[in-house]
This record gives sequence, C-alpha cells and structure tokens, in this order.
Amino acid sequence: MKNSYASFFFPLFICMLLTVAGVKAQQTPVTVLYKHRNLPQAGDSLIKQQEAWIDPGAAGQNITWDFRTAKAVNDSYNVRYRALSTDTTRIGAIEHRTLYRYQVTGDSLWQTGYENATTEMTYTRPELAMRYPFRYGDTISFHFTGTGEYCHRIPLHVEGTTTVTADGTGTLYTPLGLQFKNALRIKSLRNYTQTGVDSVQMQLVTYSWYVWGNRYPIFETIETTSQKSGAAQTEHHVASFFFPPEEQAQSERDTTDWEQPNPAATPNPIDAVFTRCRLLPNPVETELRIEYTLTRDATISFSIHDQMGIAQIVTRPKQETAGQYTEVVQMGGLHMGIYPLYVTVDNMVKQLQVMKK
Repeated sequence: MKNSYASFFFPLFICMLLTVAGVKAQQTPVTVLYKHRNLPQAGDSLIKQQEAWIDPGAAGQNITWDFRTAKAVNDSYNVRYRALSTDTTRIGAIEHRTLYRYQVTGDSLWQTGYENATTEMTYTRPELAMRYPFRYGDTISFHFTGTGEYCHRIPLHVEGTTTVTADGTGTLYTPLGLQFKNALRIKSLRNYTQTGVDSVQMQLVTYSWYVWGNRYPIFETIETTSQKSGAAQTEHHVASFFFPPEEQAQSERDTTDWEQPNPAATPNPIDAVFTRCRLLPNPVETELRIEYTLTRDATISFSIHDQMGIAQIVTRPKQETAGQYTEVVQMGGLHMGIYPLYVTVDNMVKQLQVMKK
C-alpha cells in the first residue's frame, strides 16, 4: 500500500515542481542596470514626450507607480546620442539644442560638461552619472566642479554634489497603459551653486524608471528648486517625461566590446587615400591650414560642424590628382569651442577635430 501511495504522489510532486519552475522562468527578471545593456550608445535616437506633472510616488520594494492618467502637454522631441570623437568612450547627448558631454571610464559614466548657443561649461572635476552594475539599494555620491562662460563674456563657476540611489522596485504603468513588472527607480539628487552675474543655489531631483530590455528610462519626473543670493523668493519647477518603449529598438544591441574597440579590425578605407594630414594651427584663432596627401586621384571636400551637427563651413568639392595639398579654411567668424571636421574623399568620410580659441 505504501508503495502505491508513493507511486501516485511522487510523479504529482515532480509535476508541481516543474510547474512552479516554469512559472518562475516566465517571470520578468529583476531590473539591474548593466553597462552592456544600459550605457548610452552613439547612434541612438529617442522620443521624449513631456507629460503633465505627476507625483513620483513612494520609494521601497513592491511599489506600484501608476502613470496612466498622465497627459501629454507639449510636442514630443528627439534625444540623440552621438560619438564626440573617434574615441568611443566619449559620448554626446543632444537635447533641446544643448549638447551634454559624457566620458566612459571603466565601469563609470561621467558627465564632463555641456554647451549651447549661450553657455559653455566644462567640469574640472566631472560629475558621476552612473556606475555599473547598479541595483536596488545601491547609492553613489560624488562632488563636482566646473567653469565656463555665458555669452562668451561672463565667467561661470559651478560646484556641488550629486547622489544617485536605486530607491525603488515594483510595477510601472505607463501613459499608454503598458504594465512593466520589476521596474527599477533611480533617484538623482543634485545640490549645487552656480555663480555668474548672480549666485544661485539649486536643487535638481530626477526620478527615472528603468525596465528590463530597454537601454534608457521609460518615465522621468524632474523637480527643480532655485534661489538667488539675497532673494527671499524660491522658484520651483516640475516636469514629467515619457519615453515610448517601442522607440527604444536599439536598446538590445550588444555593446560588450565597448571598452576595447579594435580599430585594426575595421579600418577606415579613406585612410589608404587621405594620408599625412596636419591641422595647423590647432587650436586655431582665424585661419586653419589643412595639409594632406592623396595617394590617388580623388574628389575631396571639407566641412566644419557645430556640436549640434549643423554645418558652419563647407568647401566646394575639388577633383585632385595624387599629390600633396593645402586647404585654407577661415574660422574667425566661429565661436570658441571644439568643432568636428569632416573630410569627404569620393564617398568616404573621416572625422577630425578642430579647437577654436
């Protein structure tokens, strides 16, 4: 009799174990930010939709963040990521005509400055944006300083501390009604002082929600508080943003080779034709001389772009025979900064950099 009971219950027990294991296997993994999955990547472009302000909700585990009632309040726009040089560890994010510069070092992502039409800021001590891997309960904090200019005449100084914490996990509902389990919320608290014409004390609190399988956040809320030195009134601004997950098709691309690119494995064919290039002087004030050698007959042109990718100077294409040449470009009318210089030989392109002082 005992054997008959055992022969009945043992297969049933095994089936129950397999069923439970199958259910667990189908569950969404706990979201952890990994470098190969979540590091911003040059070439990506995201849709960012501003929503009516909505409270970011509570911190902790097994939280439900329901943003289905959030309504769009402005037109959506793009956030674009691009390489700032042939060094793949330097990344730029372009948003609202401002270029934010980042540097990848080891397992960390640092913000090194930003620039737009009126302001240029370089962090003399970079701001730590993220350290990978990053999971619930992790915290990083770092002091940063920077100097810059406003309208190319007013010196600026910034100094502060940024603290980043993975403060919540749970279920996220988006404005489209999509549900994401095991979402991870990242809180970034930035306290800093910016000195220019006035001294301004500022606090920036950003909450970002990440889900498994997407490189970038799905939803963000931002709160900014500022107070000028000597002023009694404090200004307070809030905003919410939705990043449609279906627009993040690039998020699953493998970037495990990010840290150790092998230029020899994918040589640029232009280098066999366009050789011995010298940019004189660099940095340049007014007149830039581009000295180069062509190893065969080719059509060549040059273009200098701003950090938004807009062409500022474009030379007329020239049909040249093999030999040594010098192209003179007048840069006196450009503002101080770093400009990408694109060399086009036939249908091949090479990017260089020119510093305007």
